[in-house]
Amino acid sequence: MERALTDEAIFYRRFVDDVRRCAAGRAPASVAEIERRVGVAMVAAPEVRERSWARVVAAVNELLAGVPPRELGPAARLRAFVRENADLGRPRDLAITDFRFTMRPEGLLTDRAGRSYVVFARIPRVPKLTTLDEVVPGPTRLLAEWAVYGLCGGAAAAALWFSLIVPV
Repeated sequence: MERALTDEAIFYRRFVDDVRRCAAGRAPASVAEIERRVGVAMVAAPEVRERSWARVVAAVNELLAGVPPRELGPAARLRAFVRENADLGRPRDLAITDFRFTMRPEGLLTDRAGRSYVVFARIPRVPKLTTLDEVVPGPTRLLAEWAVYGLCGGAAAAALWFSLIVPV
């Protein structure tokens, strides 16, 4: 009797083999528990399937805690599985996804409510433009304006006086 290999059977065999290689004989109880959880998740009813796979993801994450993060092969495949199946809505899976930021924060932005946000985008430096109000105080500027207007007005009045009234 020849058994047909389905995609599910191939996945199960490869997944369990990767789990065994990552455990390397140090956690036989964990390996057996993961095998059991994968088997249950694969045949679970649709209404409990998500919860079953969440248990598999949690168990695999616990197993990977003892494996160096840069290891390739089975560990890399299991880490990819954990990242792809982590649900950001489940707080426990949020830590599993091992986010990595390869950029340095540019600054910290605080809003009026006191919440702080890390800013990664470069903040453009705008040159500060100086206006006349910042160099000369307002009352001094007004006094100078009135003096100039008064002088110019007086000169214009004198010019009219001498041109129209005073005979030459």
